[in-house]
Amino acid sequence: MKNKKYAWINAIFLAFTLIVNTLGAIGAINGLSQKQISDMFPTLITPNPPTFSIWSIIYSLLITSVIMMIIFKKDFYYQRALNQLSFLFPLSCLLNIAWIVSFSYVQIELSVLFIFVLVITLSLICKKLLHIQEGSYWLLPLTFGLYTGWLFIATVVNISVALINLEWNGFGITNETWTTIILILSVLLVIGVQSNNKNAVFALPVAWAYWGIYRSLGISEVFIGQYDFLQLTALAGMFILISSAAIQFYRNHFSLLPSLDN
Repeated sequence: MKNKKYAWINAIFLAFTLIVNTLGAIGAINGLSQKQISDMFPTLITPNPPTFSIWSIIYSLLITSVIMMIIFKKDFYYQRALNQLSFLFPLSCLLNIAWIVSFSYVQIELSVLFIFVLVITLSLICKKLLHIQEGSYWLLPLTFGLYTGWLFIATVVNISVALINLEWNGFGITNETWTTIILILSVLLVIGVQSNNKNAVFALPVAWAYWGIYRSLGISEVFIGQYDFLQLTALAGMFILISSAAIQFYRNHFSLLPSLDN
């Protein structure tokens, strides 16, 4: 009975999250869509618009995961997952909603706080899943690995937007130099986090974002031809991150997470 309750609570919180995200995307919260607000604060690290289509994959996986936890609530693995995530997943939904609402009202600094706590919460979920992993289960590691990885790079972009909003001068250092530093540090941080959570797909959304950054710098009328070195940095970062994911997959014995059985 307890697991059934947890499963349905997760479903309700996810439903509200999807509704708020949809309202934010179409500009129904404050008359401005998330893209319109993002365009108000152009950064060199913002991926091109098609990159954000990964949200549809992430939310489809979240819906599937919640449904699976409802259907297979008596399965031992999903029982453990429900027990481990019964607090963290609803919390992540509330933080996601708070992030979307604050960003929609152009409260950029407040949105940074919410997304930062959100990515920490998702990282804790990944860590919880690591401790219950069994070899044949891949849906939850895939779902939360992609979700956490994408929110990691979204946090970096959100911080960059906040700095623009605050009119930070970067201590006189050029935007290109700062962006190069951020791209390199982000790669190193992702590799470090992945070595801790052991999730083989964690780095892939960040690699996808780097491809989006490369494309944005290459096709945008504002940036085209100005940031060749930055494009190469983004491309190199993408390949390093893909390699990191492949190495982790190999270390996990060709699994998304190392199994407790091994």
